[in-house]
Amino acid sequence: MSAPPPVLEARGLAKHYAVPRGWFAPPGLVRALDGVSFTLAAGRTLAVVGESGCGKSTLARAVTLIEPPTAGTLAFDGHAVAVGDRAARRRVRRTVQMVFQDPYGSLNPRKTVAAILGEPLAINDRGLGRAARRERALAMMARVGLRADQIDRYPHMFSGGQRQRIAIARALMLGPKIVVADEPVSALDVSIQAQVLNLLMDLQDELGLAYLFISHDLSVVRHIADEILVMYLGRPIEHGATAVLFERPRHPYTQTLLAATPRVDPADRPVRAVPTGELPSPLAPPPGCHFHKRCGQVRDRCAHEVPALREVDGRVVACHFAEQTSSTG
Repeated sequence: MSAPPPVLEARGLAKHYAVPRGWFAPPGLVRALDGVSFTLAAGRTLAVVGESGCGKSTLARAVTLIEPPTAGTLAFDGHAVAVGDRAARRRVRRTVQMVFQDPYGSLNPRKTVAAILGEPLAINDRGLGRAARRERALAMMARVGLRADQIDRYPHMFSGGQRQRIAIARALMLGPKIVVADEPVSALDVSIQAQVLNLLMDLQDELGLAYLFISHDLSVVRHIADEILVMYLGRPIEHGATAVLFERPRHPYTQTLLAATPRVDPADRPVRAVPTGELPSPLAPPPGCHFHKRCGQVRDRCAHEVPALREVDGRVVACHFAEQTSSTG
């Protein structure tokens, strides 16, 4: 018996933006995504990590079709989606929903919790009356740890963690199979982050949700993710199981990210080469391996030849010398 198809499959996703550069200069081109592929199964979490500007949030918007990709394909439950088809995009919204980073800015301050949670149903299930929408909203509030007597309150009456619970509840109102969480705990206090992460994990166990989890914080990622996709200037550079990447990262950039991850005992942190220089401009990325100008293990080949993603030691990695890359140095 064949395995069920993944709930989400992305192949060669690209997103390019034209950037004006003056009256007489031709526009520049930012390749915010440049050939990203992955699969995501029900009940699993894929974390996408990297520095600001690596393409994480662009990937989130592409997967949810908030900004349709320039190239590449998306398939949900084995069915390819034509990104230019508005009807298909509406159907996708029932399958994939998004939780944004800022719980203060993502909720309409003029609407009560009842209205915020009822809005997706009012748009997509127009046969439901107000009483039925309110009943579903109350059930979802209980599921995310909010009290029934809070349903007629406004967002400003809640703490940051409670607002993010409201945002999670809103994302789940249509019964999606996939939740794209774009830095969902980065704006919260550390003490609240663990509560929200545990809620997400409990909901995943209960509902079989698949998460595409966008983050720059590898300590958070280690807690929640089954797999990690590392990106740099729009390109995927390493992808594998969380335990594999944490135990022995093969790409020098992954090593630098892990070196900066806080540990309970600082003595347990391996010493790795930190990248030199600043992140290059996405308008003019370096040729060859985009990371080569900041890499402490660079060789001549890196400056001229783009490394292909290939399987090495239980993961895929885009480094010419992944087999010889030192995890210390």
